[in-house]
Amino acid sequence: MGMIGVVSGVLSTLRSARTVAQWKHVPPVSASSKSASVLAVVPARNEEAALPSLLSGLVGQPGVRVVVVDDASGDATAAVARSCGAEVIESSGPPLGWAGKVAAMHLGVGAAQDEEWLLFVDADVTCTPDLVGRLVASAGELGADLVSSSARGDGVAWWFLLPAFNTLVFEGSPPDGRGVTALGVGHCILVRRSVFLAAGGWEALAETHADDVGLATLIRDSGGVVRFIDATALLTTSGLDSFGDTWRSLRKSIQPSVREMFGPWGRVLLVVAGLLHLAYGLTPVLRWRSPWSWLAWFAQAVSHREFVRRVGSPEVSAVLAPLSWATIGVFLLDCALRPGAAWKGRRVG
Repeated sequence: MGMIGVVSGVLSTLRSARTVAQWKHVPPVSASSKSASVLAVVPARNEEAALPSLLSGLVGQPGVRVVVVDDASGDATAAVARSCGAEVIESSGPPLGWAGKVAAMHLGVGAAQDEEWLLFVDADVTCTPDLVGRLVASAGELGADLVSSSARGDGVAWWFLLPAFNTLVFEGSPPDGRGVTALGVGHCILVRRSVFLAAGGWEALAETHADDVGLATLIRDSGGVVRFIDATALLTTSGLDSFGDTWRSLRKSIQPSVREMFGPWGRVLLVVAGLLHLAYGLTPVLRWRSPWSWLAWFAQAVSHREFVRRVGSPEVSAVLAPLSWATIGVFLLDCALRPGAAWKGRRVG
C-alpha cells in the first residue's frame, strides 16, 4: 500500500503539471475584431427553445449569413429560426452512411455562396454580438485556418465532472496540436472555407460522431493550421446545464468515438481506463493519512482549479478533485458496460 501511495502522488503531480502547462498553449480570443464574409451553419434538431438565445446574438453580426439546418425536428425549430432572421434548410434526416449532425452541417455548407469562412455553432450556445469578428481576428493573428473554443455554462457538472474530463481531452488531443488527433470543440468552430473544401469537407467525415476533433484533425493533417483558443467570455451553453445532460452528452461522444478508433477492443480499453481512473481518484481519499496521498490530492486539485477558474465556476470545488476523477472512472465503465447511446431520439453508439 505504501508503494501505491507513492505512485499516486507522483503520477498525480506529473499529470497535473502537464495539464497546467498545456493550458499555456491556449491563447485568449483576440481583443480586436475583423470583418469578413462568414457563413454560420447551425445544425438544429428540436431546438425551438434554444434558438432564440443564439440567433439574437448571431444574426446581424457584420458580414455573417446565418443558416439553420432543421434536422427532421418534431417541433417548431424551422419557424422559430425564420422568425429570428435566419435562413432555413429543412432536412428529412441523415442519409445512409452519415451521422446526423455531420449530415446537417454538410447541407448547410451547400448553401455557401462566396463566403471566405465557415462557422459551425451548436444550437444551444449563446454568443456575444462581437463573437465572429473576434474569431476572425484571432485566426488572422495566429495564422490559423481553423480556430475553435468551448463555451462555459452553469451547473454541477462544470465544477465537478468536466474539470477531470478536460484533462482526458488534453491528453487525447493536446491544444498544441501535437497529438494523434487535433483539438476542436463543437460548440464553436471557425474554418477557412477554401481549406475546408480542399481537405474533403464533411464528406470525408460522413460517419463520424466525433465531428469536432475529426474536423480539426482533418484540417491539420491536410496541412492547415489549427488552434484551440479561449473564447469562453463570449460563449455560453445551456446543453450541459444538468449533471444528467452532461453525462449523456459526453457518453454519446465517447462511446462511438472509441468504437470508431479501436473497434472491438474499445470496450476493453474503456473497462481498463475506468478501473484505473476509479483507483486514481479513490486512492488519495482512502489513504488520506499518507503524505503521498495529500500530495496526490493537492496535485489533482491544481489542474481542477485551472479549468474551473477559466469557465467561471467556483474555485473552491478543486478540493473535490479526487471524487471527480473517481466519477470519471464510473463514467468510463458505464460507457463500456452499457452499450448503445442515443441523442435526440437517434442511436449513436
